[in-house]
Amino acid sequence: MYRKIIKRSLYNMRDSYLIYILACAFAIGVFGILISLGDNPSVRLSLRSWNSFISDITVMMSGLFAFCAFVYMVYVGGFFIKQQRNEFRTFEKLGMQRWVIVTLSFIQTAIVQAFAWIIGLSGTLIFQKFMGMSLFYLMQLRFNFIMHISWNDVFLLAKMFFFSTLVLSIINAIKAFRILQKKSNNRKIRTRWWLRIPAGIFGLLLLFSAQICTISLFYDMHTISYSSKPFTEILFVMIADIFGTYLVYFGFLPTILNTLQRIHSVSYSGINMFSFKYLKERLFQNISILWFVTELSALALMLLTFCYFGYQAVHRNYNSAYPFELAADENTVGVIKQELKESKAHIRGEYKTEVKINLVSYYRKSNQEYVRQPMTFMSYSDYMSLPKRMRKWNSKINSREFLKIDYNGSIFDNRHFKEHDIEVKDSPIISTVKTGSSFPYGSSMHFGPMMVVPDKYYQKMPAEVEDTFYGWDFKKGDRLSTKQLQKLDNYRDAYYMKVDFKKALNDSTIEVLKKDPRNGDSIYTQSGFLRQGNLKKNFVQGGGFYLFIVSLFSIALLIALGSVLTLRILLRDDYQSRQLRTLQKIGVEESEVKRIVRRENTLTFLIPLVFALAQSVAAIAMSNTGRHISKNIILIYAGYVVLYGLFGLVSFKVSWHGIKHKFSL
Repeated sequence: MYRKIIKRSLYNMRDSYLIYILACAFAIGVFGILISLGDNPSVRLSLRSWNSFISDITVMMSGLFAFCAFVYMVYVGGFFIKQQRNEFRTFEKLGMQRWVIVTLSFIQTAIVQAFAWIIGLSGTLIFQKFMGMSLFYLMQLRFNFIMHISWNDVFLLAKMFFFSTLVLSIINAIKAFRILQKKSNNRKIRTRWWLRIPAGIFGLLLLFSAQICTISLFYDMHTISYSSKPFTEILFVMIADIFGTYLVYFGFLPTILNTLQRIHSVSYSGINMFSFKYLKERLFQNISILWFVTELSALALMLLTFCYFGYQAVHRNYNSAYPFELAADENTVGVIKQELKESKAHIRGEYKTEVKINLVSYYRKSNQEYVRQPMTFMSYSDYMSLPKRMRKWNSKINSREFLKIDYNGSIFDNRHFKEHDIEVKDSPIISTVKTGSSFPYGSSMHFGPMMVVPDKYYQKMPAEVEDTFYGWDFKKGDRLSTKQLQKLDNYRDAYYMKVDFKKALNDSTIEVLKKDPRNGDSIYTQSGFLRQGNLKKNFVQGGGFYLFIVSLFSIALLIALGSVLTLRILLRDDYQSRQLRTLQKIGVEESEVKRIVRRENTLTFLIPLVFALAQSVAAIAMSNTGRHISKNIILIYAGYVVLYGLFGLVSFKVSWHGIKHKFSL
């Protein structure tokens, strides 16, 4: 008899259980793939320099992923216990003992989890090769990925299966026991406007204060290494967003729906006067779900945005340091050209720029201190003749303006402020300059900031040291061998500049030395050449691995959000089912019932998405104050909306199929 009860319960909710099992199986499959990557022999052979890093990251990310998946299983698994509330109470009234009902709940949960683990582990075995080859493709590795799961991974998965299933089954058994203890269930939801509206207004104030604090956070982020203020601001923003969003839902959603119900043209038309009331009550009951999905959606969008900004920051710093595949100065260009000739490298582009080095004095705003140092100068015409990629992150200037290029590793702060009063030896003071962070020929070719000046200023300015920079772009790399690179290492430091600073800048001098003086103050080194080589390979590989991990997490989170809303729509209890059947009995046509289901589905998916997008776009807009939002961010958000919408469409199709089959419409 007990086996028949469990079988009937699983069959009656087969559509909902199928969605839940597939979502859990996907999470389990991703978890199995992540833990197997760390000790896969093909990964170790192809990524020797990344071996420990890949292993550490996969262990950390798999642990985080397992925790998130477990929280999802606990949260969503409770939906099915609540769905069987009346069934459990009926069993008790018919004389079934409570411990038997609790045991049935325990066994039912264990069976569902067993199915999810079997499908998930099968997915790990089936898709491990595909996911591994996708990882190698993104990292641009020409290596065959070998399917491999170590015994340690097998034992770990077995332990995870046993303990997670045991814990989830116990949790659901406790929930079933608590349901049996509650004799009555008050379904009526009262909307006290005098309580809800003030709560909603307070929620709006919390959200507004969170946005103001976010602006302050962007300015204080650079102090995170020595100040606790950014951490306090981050904590406040998280708390204000979470509670503010819930209070807005709690305060205004019921009020808006009650107002719409009073507008007859909106709430009903003719005989379907109960349809809007049914829809309103369903949304009332789902306020906590809408809030939960809103916060997770905002978290997902912010995670994608933060990852995008992080990748852009790394990409930007890399291009700033290595704009050319190979760069040199006039002291090493002859040797490098000879080595390139011997390596038979195919040169795609070659650039040459004359520069001057002079002494300057200025006040650095970022560190709030006065600086005296040598600085490299380049004329405006030479700067504009270089590839556009070297000007991408710099302020735009005309032929009469000055540009100071300095280091900037910030993820968010891309504002180009103006600096004043830069004193140059034996030249007019530069009163106002724009700023940038993209160095021509690479930041490593400069020992500090550099300056782009108008042509007339450059021609009239005397130079303490004159030099010429060279840069090359290649087709399929410079093809320099290890032996050639070892030979070029002897020319790594082209020359040294020893500066004798006097009280007056015009009295200070620079002495050029060919050998390292070993000691002394104010010694500056000019690099002889710069090659990206392995750094470019590591950058591409790191970016590919980064994209792989972020994509997995984003897809998994999207599936979790979609399944939560879909299950909430599908799992109608007996009271809601009676409402739909009542509408059917009083003559509501099939098209009208379908429209009710479509409205419910649309609002349930649309409301969290709108709130999440509003929160995310507001934060990004403030971080981009004075500039347009990146097109790539818009594409990321558009892709999320499309995938999220597909889950909504599938949810409607499955929901309507279940209703039509149940009521035989």
